[in-house]
This record gives sequence, C-alpha cells and structure tokens, in this order.
Amino acid sequence: MSYLNQSNSYFDEQYKKGLLNRTIMLKEINIVEKKNLTPNSQNLNGPGMADAVITAKDLETAFTLSQYLLGRVAGVTVTKGQAFSRGSKGPMNVVLDGMSMGDEFELDDIVVQDIETIEVLKSIGNTAIYGGQGANGVLVITTKRGAGTSNYNRYSPGIVTYAPKGFQVNREFYSPKYDVNPDDKPDLRTTVYWNPHLISDVSGKAVFNYFNTDQSGTYRIVIEGIDAIGNLARKVYTYEVK
Repeated sequence: MSYLNQSNSYFDEQYKKGLLNRTIMLKEINIVEKKNLTPNSQNLNGPGMADAVITAKDLETAFTLSQYLLGRVAGVTVTKGQAFSRGSKGPMNVVLDGMSMGDEFELDDIVVQDIETIEVLKSIGNTAIYGGQGANGVLVITTKRGAGTSNYNRYSPGIVTYAPKGFQVNREFYSPKYDVNPDDKPDLRTTVYWNPHLISDVSGKAVFNYFNTDQSGTYRIVIEGIDAIGNLARKVYTYEVK
C-alpha cells in the first residue's frame, strides 16, 4: 500500500504540472522482419538487388537448371542450354560465385541441387554495373559449396561450436544531482538508486552515495553480486527515513 500510495502521489504531481496531458496515443505499428534471401551473393548491385530471385527451395523439384528456367522467369528463354533475355543478341552472362563463366558456359554444367540462389538481372538499372558483360543480361548464381548458407549446425566429435554474444554496455540509472541543480519540486521516486557495476576494493568494501526521496518510511537495500571465482552473494538491508 505504501508503494501504491507513493506511485499515486507521483502521478498526481505529474498531472498537476500538465505533463500527463502531453501524451499522444500512436496507432498500432507492426514490425516485420525482412529476411535476406541472398546473404552470400556476389551481386555487384548488392545481395537481392535483382529483377527476380530464385532460391534453393524453389529448385527442390527441378531436375536441371535449364528445365526450371524454361518458361518460369518472365522475359527469359533457354536455347541449347543457355539463357537468353528477351531482345538480346547473345546468351546471358553467368556469374558463378563471383566469377564470370563466359559465353560457352551452359546452365546444366551446374548441379541444380548445389545452387543456393539465382539472381536474374535483366533491366538496364541492374545490368549497367556489369558493363559490356551485362549487355545481354546476367544470372548471378551462388552455390552452397562456394558461398552458400552458413546457418546450420554440424556435429563434429570433440569440437564445440560457440558464437560469442560480445560485450554489453552498462546501463546508467538516472539519479538527481541536487547538490548541482537544486530543485524545489517534490521527489516522489519509487526506485532511489541502482548500479549494475559496483566494484569493491581488495577488502570487499565499496563506497556509493545517493539522495533519498521526500517520502518518509522504510527503505530497502538489496545487494547482489559475484566474485572472481563465481561465488554468488545477496544481502537485504532496511533503514528508516523520518
């Protein structure tokens, strides 16, 4: 009840100052993660920047690449094992794992099950960066063996795979500095002080200071920590403010 009364007093004070009247209710926003289908692509425009993207899932039922592309991609035809863009005079340039394969390369020289993604570049906006090699269109093919997906777990006896999460920046808890900027407004905070990174000296002692609120009553201090060898500690103290 003491905590609830302090909270009510705090919000009453905010209401009197008109702070609670300045809130604006926003409409609901749904955040949807957009998955990158071509994370390891060698596309010079950038991964996924293509007129069409074909993934390994799309190719699951395909027998050959030429069989799949025939009639599946708008504006692309297959003749004698090579892909042609509509209106082009020659075959599309095939870029396999970042390497241009030349005019003699045939689609079925690649095992379709080894393909991770295919990016089809037909428009001038996507082919211009390839210069003369992109005049007839480009097929950017990324293989599983060359630069395929890496989000898998493979068991190897005696080897443990671990992905470190990196460092976490310590959070800073706001505490009023009354000795610098005196404030005559009532202090009705419910959490007075919090410090996640308090290090003791060799004797186990540490010094910290804070300002109590304007509310009288019983205050509780909870200290939790861990030492260099992993021992955990927790202690709860209480004190009176009148």
